[in-house]
Order: sequence, then C-alpha cells, then structure tokens
Amino acid sequence: MFRNPSHLAAEAHVEQASVSRYLRNEKGLSLESVGKLLDAIGARLVFPDEQLPSREVCWVDAKVVAAGNGLPSPEHEDYYAVPLVDEAGAGPGIIPQGQLISWFLVWRHQETIRHRADLIAVRIAKGSDSMAPTLAPGDIVLVDRQDKNADRPGRIMLVMDPDGAGKVKRVHAQHLPEEKDYRLTYYSDNAAVYPPEVYSLKRDFEGDWHRAIVGRVIWAWSDVSGK
Repeated sequence: MFRNPSHLAAEAHVEQASVSRYLRNEKGLSLESVGKLLDAIGARLVFPDEQLPSREVCWVDAKVVAAGNGLPSPEHEDYYAVPLVDEAGAGPGIIPQGQLISWFLVWRHQETIRHRADLIAVRIAKGSDSMAPTLAPGDIVLVDRQDKNADRPGRIMLVMDPDGAGKVKRVHAQHLPEEKDYRLTYYSDNAAVYPPEVYSLKRDFEGDWHRAIVGRVIWAWSDVSGK
C-alpha cells in the first residue's frame, strides 16, 4: 500500500518531517496527525467497552509427502504463513496485493525464527547474481523487518536504494558525528562485478533509517540441485 513512511505521510496529508521525528522517538504526534495516519492505513481504534471484530482464520490443507504417510498431521499453530515477494518490490509496511507471489510456510519453532513476528520471504530476482555464491537467482531469504540493526559490518540485509527498489546486500553503517550523518555502504559478495554502493543517510534517505534498511536476513533456502 505504502512504499515508505514518506509515501504514507503524503497520502495522509501529514508533514513527512513529523513522521520521521516520531519514528526516531524524537517527538510525538498530535492526535489530529495520528487520526489522519490511522485513516490512511485503514485502521481503527477499539476501546475497552467495544467488541473486537471477528478474526478470519484460514487453514492450509497442505499435501503430506510420501515420507510422511502414516505420521500425525502437522499442527497449523506450528507454522507462520509469510508473504512471499520479489526482491525489487520488497519493502516496509503492508505488502500490496499486486506484489504478493504466494504464501511461504515456515516452522515457527526453529531457533532463529522463534519469537519473531514481522517476517517476509523474498525471492532473489532472476539474473540477480550480485550475492553469488552465497545467494543465487531464485533463492528465497527470510527477512525480519523489526531487526534493522546494522552496527556489525557485513550483515546480510534487505535494503532499499534512494529510488525505493529493494535489494539484498551486505551492509556497513559508519557514523559520521561531525556531519551528524551515517555513511551507508551496500556491498555484494560478487564484488568483482558489482562495486559497493555508498549513500548518505541524511542526503539520500532524508535521515530516515526506515527508507534505507527494511530488515535483516535471518534464514535462506537455496536450490542446490545443480551444485
């Protein structure tokens, strides 16, 4: 629905600077601005004396493979249904319906996935070999959009360029205190072909981390049939 916080602010007719300061926990929003943002995303407040709307629950009737014949059926509560999107269209906020490829089921008790909630699955684009040999076209990575911590250089993350296109890269965030800025370097494992991309958080992303870093890659599925 919304590409980034700036897009949301524009659609809600709220100053983008106010939204950015709020997301950085620097300043609160007025009730009027909060109301406009809620209206823009289609949300509503439910007070204690109001009845919650009923929640629709969808059950996935997955086909059990031959190796599982005779075993107990999987429990629905043991899995997360994660939206699967292409690399270029991946970003923060609600996934637009037109960008949804399918749903990707993940076992939520896996140690890396446990206690994480805001997940998306991202398919590496066809012809995108910038992260080879670590990731190849068609591989699928799982991204935690609540983990934007780039303080350790080299973490693989889902990032966005200043034009809003998603890409999976390693990230180095260098603090520049004299300039009150951060230098963001996106670099590829296939560095001989794809040189590093260097951006200024302040100039290229209006100082908004949410416009630069979507989340951290925590898991990957790779096609090794031809390796």
